[in-house]
This record gives sequence, structure tokens and C-alpha cells, in this order.
Amino acid sequence: MTTVAVIQARHTSTRLPGKMLLPLCNVPVITHIIARVQSISEIDKICVTIPEGEAQRPLADYIGKLKNIHLSRGPEENLLRRFAIAAEQTSAEIVIRLWGDCPAIDPIVIRQLIQNFHDEQTDWAYLSDQSGYPLGYECQAFRTHVLTKADREVTDTFDQEALHTFLNKYPERFSRTNIWRDDIPEQCPSELQILLDTDQDYKKLCAIFEALYPSSSLFGLSDVIKLVAQHPELF
Repeated sequence: MTTVAVIQARHTSTRLPGKMLLPLCNVPVITHIIARVQSISEIDKICVTIPEGEAQRPLADYIGKLKNIHLSRGPEENLLRRFAIAAEQTSAEIVIRLWGDCPAIDPIVIRQLIQNFHDEQTDWAYLSDQSGYPLGYECQAFRTHVLTKADREVTDTFDQEALHTFLNKYPERFSRTNIWRDDIPEQCPSELQILLDTDQDYKKLCAIFEALYPSSSLFGLSDVIKLVAQHPELF
């Protein structure tokens, strides 16, 4: 079955405009995410989905120059439709949803999600709020026919942007599973957040990447947790 990682991104973030192209160790944020996904053998294709509109051109132009990365575009106010379009354009049977504001996403976590998804044979899979993983490591998996059904039926604007909330309303129609942390040390701080939303987040991520990236370009959550213990002032 063709598994496609779809990364949702935009150039016009309200709190941190242009964040997808901000450098971390001289490499744009979006490129870090793509490199991490490329290391996962279970993923066949990578697609970046961004909104339509001239304001997105800098990001669209950059992604368009990347080799073997599909660029998909759709309505700015309908994320569900953008994912349905991306799935159709890439002939995806399974879609792995990733966020553009999670540049340190751990391939181990994504692999665990995919494994659980296949083992449980469900319609979709996710990290629950009680999964034990910090913010910044979110990922979800969907069978394409589920996204297609949701796209046809959803009319509520919140559900169109949240993607999975519609599926949550109908557990009898859409089976699901979630994953739990089982390979991360217990000392992971519950308040730890490794995501890019504000300028302060960017400064923290710069410090993390400067500390870890030179020795391991695909450093994982366990490496971040060790860094927290050694240098709590960074967090």
C-alpha cells in the first residue's frame, strides 16, 4: 500500500511569518522535516501541502525546487480538503499527517505510529494527549478513503481545519488507535515543548539544533531529553 507523508505548512503564520524557511544550523525548517521523513523506509512518497494564494509563493517556490518532493495546494481555510487533494495527487492509500512547525519530529515516533496503525488495522491512528510525548512530536495516520469520506461530508469550518475532530464524533464508523511512549526515559518533563510557533520557540530550537545537529542530523527525542537534563537553562 502506498504510504505518503503529507506535511502541512504555510508561509503566512500569524505569530512567526515565514517560519518554514527560517534556518536551523543554516538549513531551512521545512528541509529538516523532509530529511527526517526521508529516513523512514515505510514511507513511499513525501508531499508538502500549502494553501493557495500569492502570499505563499516564497514557500511554494522553495518546495518546487526540491527533488522528489511533491507540492500540493488547496483552499486556505479548508485543511481537510488540502489533505484530500494531496492524497489524490500522490495516489496515497495511507496518509501520514505531519506538521510544519515540528522540525525535531522523531522518525522513531513516526515508525511506531505506522506499526501500530498496521497492527491494529484501524482507519486512523494518532498520539493522544496522554501519550507521554511532548508537544512537537505529533503525527497521525489515515486511510485515504477515510479522508475522502470526511471531505465529502464535513461542513463545519472547525472540523475542516482540525481534520480528525469529525472522525472522533463517529467512533462507530471510523476505528482508531493511539500510541504511547514506551521507549523514552521517564524523566521527560511533562511541560516540554519542541515546536515552532513564536520567536521564543525559534530561539530555543536554534539552541537545540546547535547543540545536537552537528553530531547527529537526525537526533531524536531521547537526545533532547538528555540535553534538558544537562542544560535546563535552554528550556
